[in-house]
Amino acid sequence: MSDYAIIDIGSNSIRYAEARENTISQKEIYTTRLGSGLMRTGRLMDETMDKSLEVIARLASRAREGGLIPRAYATSAVRDAENGRGFARRIERECGVKVEILTGEQEARYAFLGAVGSDFGGAAMLDIGGASMQVVTNDLGVSFRAGCVRCGDIAREAVCAPDCDTLWREQREAVIRYMDSIWELPELSFSRLVGVGGSITTLAALKQGLTVFSAEMVNRAVLTAEDVEELIDKLVRMGAQRKLHPLLESRHDVILYGAFILHHAMERLGASEMGVSCSDGMEGYLQVISNGNDR
Repeated sequence: MSDYAIIDIGSNSIRYAEARENTISQKEIYTTRLGSGLMRTGRLMDETMDKSLEVIARLASRAREGGLIPRAYATSAVRDAENGRGFARRIERECGVKVEILTGEQEARYAFLGAVGSDFGGAAMLDIGGASMQVVTNDLGVSFRAGCVRCGDIAREAVCAPDCDTLWREQREAVIRYMDSIWELPELSFSRLVGVGGSITTLAALKQGLTVFSAEMVNRAVLTAEDVEELIDKLVRMGAQRKLHPLLESRHDVILYGAFILHHAMERLGASEMGVSCSDGMEGYLQVISNGNDR
């Protein structure tokens, strides 16, 4: 059995985890905002590509030094950008790591495999990333272009706001209108969801009053729709002070958008509460490549 280092190239951050004996260690997060500006230009920016490439090169080198095989996959930002495939080729050329660009369906399936594999259970899974959101059940898997970075770009442009705090109610309405315009699911109702992704796990940590993220505390926590509304109010009242909160330092300007997405998605799915899983697409991807089914 091979041991791997998994590199998840996301729209908001690069994530890294070492997997030995088919078990993933603690995940590390490096915020690069690769998906910034994508909604407006359709392209990845040179600045965020360079920043992401620097992180990936360092992580790939570290993996090899530790005797691990680096495996990388990219999600919505690289998938959707006009220059995304060129960026993936650049990573392979400069870092020696081939990047698998996941389809929306693969991204949804891997997250579902990871969350359900954590034995949390649940009727459906909701995954909110930087540029996309996945809704998955045993019978369907749908990926929407509605992550916290992408919706932030949309909302600020809609009301000509410089940040998430200016005209935040109007920005929230803009996010809701956008989500409704792309919603492609039949009327569904789930009494409970399993939620994964950085926005959701961060909100769960905030609800518990944590200042240092703890997977042990967050995994299997429960968020209700009322909790999310209260957290939105708290985040708004914090204003610029969010940047000083240890959990929010790298998410201070996008966490509100993640909360807007989460609350409206729960409404659309008829879910009054949601369990939280720290196992997600990284665990699902590991299952697939370990079983030799990645092609």
